[in-house]
Amino acid sequence: MKRFVISLLLLTLVLSMDSCENVFHNDKLDFMWRLDSVEYLEGKDLYGNPCDVESKEGAWFSFARDLVEIENHKSLFSAIGVLTDKGNSLVFDFSMYEDDWPGIEDGLKMLGIDAKVSQFSVTELNGKKMILTGSKTVLKFTKW
Repeated sequence: MKRFVISLLLLTLVLSMDSCENVFHNDKLDFMWRLDSVEYLEGKDLYGNPCDVESKEGAWFSFARDLVEIENHKSLFSAIGVLTDKGNSLVFDFSMYEDDWPGIEDGLKMLGIDAKVSQFSVTELNGKKMILTGSKTVLKFTKW
C-alpha cells in the first residue's frame, strides 16, 4: 500500500510538472504597469493646451496575451482593448467601442493615447521600466 501511495504521488508530481506552460508570451511586458508621466512631443496636450510633461497618478495599464486594460482611477475610466505586440512596437485597438461609447476618446486622451487605434514604439522595456513612444506622446511606466 505504501508503495502504491508513493507511486501515485510521483505520478501526480510528474504530470503536474509536465503540464506547466508559460501563460504569458512576453514576460517583460505582461502584468500591471503604473503610468507615471505623459510627455507631449508637440508641446501641447491632446486637447490642444500648452503642456510638455504631465505627471499621472492612479493610471494603470495591464497586459495579458492579446489584451490591454487601461484604468484611470482619478476619472473612473476603464477600457479593455486588443493588443498587438510586434516586438519593437505595440498597437492598442479600442475601435470596438466606436458606436456604443462616445466618451472613449476623452478617456484615452487623458492617458496619452491619441486615437482608438494607436501604435507605440517600445523605446525601453525591462523588468522595472517601460517607455512607449507614439506619434504625439511618450508614455513612461513603472512595473507594479
